Amino acid sequence: MIEQLARRGYGYGSGMLSPDCSQFIVSMPKNASSYLVDWAGRHGWSSAVVGDSCSWHLVQEMIVVLRDPLDRWISGIAQYLNTYILNVTGPNGPIYKTEDMTAHDHGMTAGDWIKNYNQNSERLIFDVISKFDDHTWPQHEFFENLLPAVNRQYFYLNKNFDTQIINHLRFKNCNDLDRNQGADHVRIKQLQEFFRHRLNIRPELADRVKSHYYKDYEYIQAL
Repeated sequence: MIEQLARRGYGYGSGMLSPDCSQFIVSMPKNASSYLVDWAGRHGWSSAVVGDSCSWHLVQEMIVVLRDPLDRWISGIAQYLNTYILNVTGPNGPIYKTEDMTAHDHGMTAGDWIKNYNQNSERLIFDVISKFDDHTWPQHEFFENLLPAVNRQYFYLNKNFDTQIINHLRFKNCNDLDRNQGADHVRIKQLQEFFRHRLNIRPELADRVKSHYYKDYEYIQAL
C-alpha cells in the first residue's frame, strides 16, 4: 500500500464482492465509487479488501470504472483542497490530534484560497498534478497490479454508464443512489469552477494534466 494514501485512510484494493465471489468491483475515488457501493450493496454484494479472508481464488472478473482524467482531476483537486487544505485539523486536515495547533492553523473558505492563489501555488500544483491524495492519484495504479491474473471488464463513466452496468451485472435501476457529488458542496463547486476557468484561459496547463495521465488515457482509448 502506498504510505501517502494509507496515512489518509485509503485502503488499496477495496471494493465490492459479488455474493458468489465471482466478480469484484474495485473502488476508485472520483469514479462513481460511492454510487457503486450503494448500488451493489442493494444487490447483496459486500465490502471487501483484496487479501482479506474472502475466497479470492473464486473471482473471475474485476470491474474497473474509468473516467476522463482531466474531468476527474478537476473534481479531485477540488476535493483534496476542500478536505485537507481548507480544513486543518482532525482526519480531514494535515494536523492530527497528536500535533499542536498554532495561530496560523485556521480554516479557510474556498474564496480565501482562491484570493491567495498566485504563480507560486499554480506552479506547485501543476508540478505535482497527481500525487496529492487518492482523489487525484492516477487511475491505472489502483487496479494495474491488483489481482493480475483476473480478467478485467472496463466501463467508461459517461451518460451510458448506468445502462452498461445494468446490462452487464443485471442490477436493477435505482433512482435514489448515493451520488456523493462534490458539485453539490458549495466550496467544492467554487474550486471546480475556478480550475475549469484556469484551464480554459491557460490551455497549456490542461495539456500538462492530460500528458501526466497519459497511461490512463491509453486504457480509455483501448475501450
